[in-house]
Amino acid sequence: MIRVTRSAEAPAAVAQPSLRFVRHTGIAAPFRQPNLESELIAPVGVELADLHAVHLDPDTVRIEPHPHDGSWTGQHAFHGFRYRPDGTQNPDFVLNKAPYREASILIAGRNFGQGSQQAFAVIRLLECGMRVIIAPSFGPVFHDDCFDFGLLPVMLDEQVVSRLTNRVRANPEIEVTADLARQVIERPGMTPLPFQIDPRRRRSLLQGKDATLDERLEHRDSAEAMRERDRRLRPWIYDGPDRREP
Repeated sequence: MIRVTRSAEAPAAVAQPSLRFVRHTGIAAPFRQPNLESELIAPVGVELADLHAVHLDPDTVRIEPHPHDGSWTGQHAFHGFRYRPDGTQNPDFVLNKAPYREASILIAGRNFGQGSQQAFAVIRLLECGMRVIIAPSFGPVFHDDCFDFGLLPVMLDEQVVSRLTNRVRANPEIEVTADLARQVIERPGMTPLPFQIDPRRRRSLLQGKDATLDERLEHRDSAEAMRERDRRLRPWIYDGPDRREP
């Protein structure tokens, strides 16, 4: 079992974020660097150097959120951007500025989270209080991991993301809302921006659980009837030597 641990001087943990996502409103921080690798989002320590040997189960990973206050340097996302080589904060990095220190929505560049790193990047972003990532595109592994841990990845057209970025930069204290039930991004004074999420994944986030199991239970009888019909039509598939149940 892998647990995301804290250093001794880390602040006390707060409540574990829910995997359920319906609607979230918060400060949005623009960080539009394209093709950002997941290893740069969450640099991995020596204890997790062999990523291929690590299996991360969402049910066993404890997310311990904390603010963007610089007090927990070991677990911050974007460590290489956030800190200078001497360990001091980089004042030019967006999450080191007010009001973005309180950001819970990240407006990112295209192909955000590229690479094959397991879910550490998603976990690190959740630890930093992020609930929504808005970008023109995502790395496929990162995109899939978001749904396992309750982080909402919203894909919008590049030009739409640029317009939203400009609005946020002009008035950073105005909050942005991501509404998964209605599938829109909203901000006062701006036309709602529609987005699409795969229906099965959307249902899983809205319910806070894996919808696949419910679907299997819902269609169990019809699936068993279909298999029985197939058994009658193709008995050699089921009854031949060394055959296994499909």
